[in-house]
Amino acid sequence: MSIICIQSINEKKNHIRYEVDTDSQPLGVGGMGSVYRGKRIQEKTGVCVDVAIKFLFDDLPAHVIERARREASIQIHNENLVEMFGFIQIDEVVSPTVVHQHYHVVSELLHGVVLCDLLKGKTTDNNGVDIPFAQELYNQYVTDRCGFALLVIKNILSGIMALHDKGYIHRDLDPSNIMITSDRKIKIIDYGIAKQLSTLTTQDQQLTTAGQFMGKATYASPELVVGDVVHQNETTDIYAIGIMLFQFIVGHVPFEGATHEVLEMQLHHKMPLQQVPQKEIRKIIAKATAKKQKDRYQSAAEFRVAVEQISKISMPSATEQEKFGNIIETVQAIVGKMGQKNVWAAVFIVVVLIGGSITWKIIADNKEKQQAELERIETEKRIAAWEAEMNNTILDSSVPSGQRVTDSISGHTVMVKTAGQLTLEAFTLLSDSGKAVDGLNLLEKVAQKGYRSSLDAAYLVARLHYPGEDSSDSIQQIKNYLSETLKKDGKDAHQMMSRIVKTDSTYYKALYELGCDFLAGEIRTGKADSRDLPKALEYFKRGLTFATQANDNEYISKCSRRIEALQ
Repeated sequence: MSIICIQSINEKKNHIRYEVDTDSQPLGVGGMGSVYRGKRIQEKTGVCVDVAIKFLFDDLPAHVIERARREASIQIHNENLVEMFGFIQIDEVVSPTVVHQHYHVVSELLHGVVLCDLLKGKTTDNNGVDIPFAQELYNQYVTDRCGFALLVIKNILSGIMALHDKGYIHRDLDPSNIMITSDRKIKIIDYGIAKQLSTLTTQDQQLTTAGQFMGKATYASPELVVGDVVHQNETTDIYAIGIMLFQFIVGHVPFEGATHEVLEMQLHHKMPLQQVPQKEIRKIIAKATAKKQKDRYQSAAEFRVAVEQISKISMPSATEQEKFGNIIETVQAIVGKMGQKNVWAAVFIVVVLIGGSITWKIIADNKEKQQAELERIETEKRIAAWEAEMNNTILDSSVPSGQRVTDSISGHTVMVKTAGQLTLEAFTLLSDSGKAVDGLNLLEKVAQKGYRSSLDAAYLVARLHYPGEDSSDSIQQIKNYLSETLKKDGKDAHQMMSRIVKTDSTYYKALYELGCDFLAGEIRTGKADSRDLPKALEYFKRGLTFATQANDNEYISKCSRRIEALQ
């Protein structure tokens, strides 16, 4: 065993170190380096987390190292995204004039199967260990393509919503960059060519110096194909997800061939939507993969709403025209068999069959018209019901602005508010003494949704319910406005904070408040003999860990002071 410690100046400053046994077998070896299982240790608290540490090869060109650095900087905590912890540069002084630099990328340790392998029937990890969740998904893929597709796409969209909310686009979405994990998560991985929207420029080309396309041609949007960096945006990822939806339903990608052929098809060929049996899913794929960006879904939230509206639809039956054609073939066969001797009998049979078929055709046509009218009426009713539903819908997104949502069948569009937007609106109302009650009602409505994006609303509601003075002047002012309305109950507040942490175990502000609850005891928990100093210390340590990851100096300081006082 050979344990080495990895710690740069930045890690020392944040009291974090990484340890790895370099004698152990690597988890994998790729074109950029070897990946090992390691540990991330918070030195102040001793909290230890398993991580994956990539040791970059020493001979990599500068632009590849920069790409790794950029990938490691995308640090977002979301259950559908792999979490990155950072890029570590170690300077090894070989001599007074020679310094060797070693680079490492640290990320969340994942255990599972990549989606592209699952689609081929593989449900074990690289060591042959069964992944039960992967087996369940593969069974569904075999028996219920539609259900499988909708489940996986919704998870991918949830991850992309979080990525887009932070101002990044992935640009390389495909099944090889989706991991099915042993803890039943569907995670987007590999941010190698992801980019922050605010930094996209015409100089940031998708082509190498040799002119080779960088990415997956099969899933590349037209703007990626032509290297139009300026116009790459959220819809670029939406296009790739639309391609995956097609693939999951049909069983193969829409365009196949040599790379240059596929790139040409992405630019000029129509999607073979006739291969998708479900009408509503055809419409969704058509919109997601439109050649013009303005014709696609404009946000992952809008795309997800459309997907959630779909119910499973059976394969279409033969058309009435095909049925009529079958009757004609039958008539021809009868005439041929009866021959000239029984020609009049054959003629009679033909007349009866054709007359009957014509009568049947007229009835069928009338029935089709009646059915079309009924469908039109039902569609109008459904649109009205959909609009009413959308007016009361809160999108699971922390984006502080409304999202345009389009009905997948009618194409009708409305603006729907997000949890992030309504939380801000509620806080504005709460800050006005005359509107504070309305603000509280709105905040509670958002909190009750139970979304990850509504946790800020739930946290604020809980803070308002605590008895006594609040350390925040703004929150204390709101409590004063609501003094005659708001029931201050430590037990309720404690339960709310517990639910927040149950939804997101890394929500460090709630972890801090729970630590304060067990430090204070009954006045904050509502339960007698609930003062528990070891439990309080545990919550403060967990809060410090995740506050450090978020670089929130206020809560790093708060948690640290509490820990020092208790130790």
